[in-house]
Amino acid sequence: MKITLIRVLLWLCVAAQAAFFVLAWTTYAPSIGSMTIDMTAIGMPFGARHALTPGARLLGAALALPTTLVLVYGLWRLDRLLLNFHRRELFSAQSIGHLRAFAGATLLSTMLSIAEPPLRTLALRLAGDGGQHFAVGVNSEQLMLILVCGMFYLITRLMQEGRRLREENEGFV
Repeated sequence: MKITLIRVLLWLCVAAQAAFFVLAWTTYAPSIGSMTIDMTAIGMPFGARHALTPGARLLGAALALPTTLVLVYGLWRLDRLLLNFHRRELFSAQSIGHLRAFAGATLLSTMLSIAEPPLRTLALRLAGDGGQHFAVGVNSEQLMLILVCGMFYLITRLMQEGRRLREENEGFV
């Protein structure tokens, strides 16, 4: 698969994340024919956002926004890495940094996505607008993503060591 195509798909993913965020925190529900598309934030029952006051929706969106922004930052760093790969800069310090930043941002975004629903419930309760039960949940996809991020971080350490050894060997020749 060409790197350009992967980069296009990556930015489509970013656009989809932005659209999901907006649809999850506004009362807008697009429809296609007789079918209505209802997006909801993780941990909220379908239709619950319609019962929230505008201030409570704004509070929920403000708590969810850091997760999305960190993920978008990570995907942007992945795009920079792919651009470096396109230029054949596979093991440059910049490429290693991009991969490390992507792994770190994705890990942070995953951790924030685990913490955000209970924090949102707590904040809405304190604001007097929360009737939801308090729950913390972690699913297998999140656990797998944490493991994959850790592996990518380890790979960046190996890439950095390989780069150091290459530079050391070039000094002997």
